Amino acid sequence: MYRDRASWYCVGLKIRSRKFDGHCAKHKRYNPATDGVGGIRGGCPRCGLLFEIWESSLKLNRLIRKFDPNYDDLQRPEEPVPAVDPRQMRLID
Repeated sequence: MYRDRASWYCVGLKIRSRKFDGHCAKHKRYNPATDGVGGIRGGCPRCGLLFEIWESSLKLNRLIRKFDPNYDDLQRPEEPVPAVDPRQMRLID
């Protein structure tokens, strides 16, 4: 039993593994990032929830960067460039 607990502590915490692509059925063009709270029409509860989800994701990103300032999730790891482009047709073999 102790070994199971020890192995659990060694595993990193997995956060932000879910991609969320939600929108309101009534207000399909509502975007919380650009429209903000003022863009919610008629006090729509679904648009309000979208705004809260967006706000929470920003707070989560701030907390992660505060916990580990060296963590950079904005830059993707560079893939090695092949010497020869595989799409290029060979004219001379």
